[in-house]
Amino acid sequence: MNAPIIKKVLVDSGELRMKVAGLFQAVGVSPEHADQIAEVVVFADLRGVESHGVQFTPRYVRGIARGHLNPKPDIRVVHRRGAVAVVDADNGLGFLSARRAMKEAMAIAAEHGSGSVAVRNSNHFGPAAFYPMMALEAGMIGYATTDGPPHTVVWGSRRPVLSNDPVGWAFPTLEGLPIVVDTAFTGVKEKIRLAAQRGGTIPADWAVGPDGNPTTDPKIALEGYLLPIGQHKGSALIVANEVVCGALAGALFSFEVSPKLVMGADHHDSWKCGHFVQALDPGAFGDRDAFLRRTSELASALRNAPRAEGVQRIYMPGEIEAELSAQRLRDGLPLAVTTLEALDAVAREVGAPVPSATLATREMP
Repeated sequence: MNAPIIKKVLVDSGELRMKVAGLFQAVGVSPEHADQIAEVVVFADLRGVESHGVQFTPRYVRGIARGHLNPKPDIRVVHRRGAVAVVDADNGLGFLSARRAMKEAMAIAAEHGSGSVAVRNSNHFGPAAFYPMMALEAGMIGYATTDGPPHTVVWGSRRPVLSNDPVGWAFPTLEGLPIVVDTAFTGVKEKIRLAAQRGGTIPADWAVGPDGNPTTDPKIALEGYLLPIGQHKGSALIVANEVVCGALAGALFSFEVSPKLVMGADHHDSWKCGHFVQALDPGAFGDRDAFLRRTSELASALRNAPRAEGVQRIYMPGEIEAELSAQRLRDGLPLAVTTLEALDAVAREVGAPVPSATLATREMP
């Protein structure tokens, strides 16, 4: 069966950001926080990570409208000791608390060389790369990870007890693009959802069905659970992240978060999950310029490594996303018409202006 064609239009990312922010303001989010949330979800689409982009907005807005998420969280530092701090997210969206945590980590790192901040009582924080990339502005290395609802099996199990616990790293370089890592330790459930919408298939090592057996059918996968990448190795990495996001942060472990949430569900309730972020100042470890030069040398050596047959170019982590973002900022952001329709639908539900009514769009060439 051929996958259905998903009609897309080109939109201006700045206008889209304003329209998305307006939806959050309609459910009680402050203008400042609404813009911060919109910035992150549009950032995801600009970088081609549509699985964590604007298409998620209706879920967040409905979660706030239904009282599951706090529209006006009092995000605050509740513990500080030396180079360590803990932030309470007050059941707000993770976009806000993870940003606050990284700013805190950067401030600590400016004094101590390294800053580690754990976040508790939080919710989904979107693309993991955004928060480490904040540290690049200060010439620092950034790191972030999170837990979430249980939709992943621990290796050897048939039932979900883990999340996919993605990690993000950002490394400054002397010249050219930074090295940016953003990866989960499973197949991504939102990509499975997209495959189901488009009538496609998924790799056999992404998910199991409700019977615990691997499947290539995304619709069956949405009724089941994710598999860790690399079998027991990916499972072990998720366990490590569970420790820092759950036990260290004083948050819930994935198996304690929103157990009624399944992969196909279209809502967000109160997760009370945890995040963990770090900022490292390379200058605290030695010569900052020497670090930047060596990082650039590594990137150059890898780009110039002998290429496998059929490979035209070797990319550093984050390079494809950065180039795509630059192109979309210049030429327009492709957005599915179904996503625009979903934004309009939730706007009507919450009494907000309909986004697509004034959002400049044009057909894809």
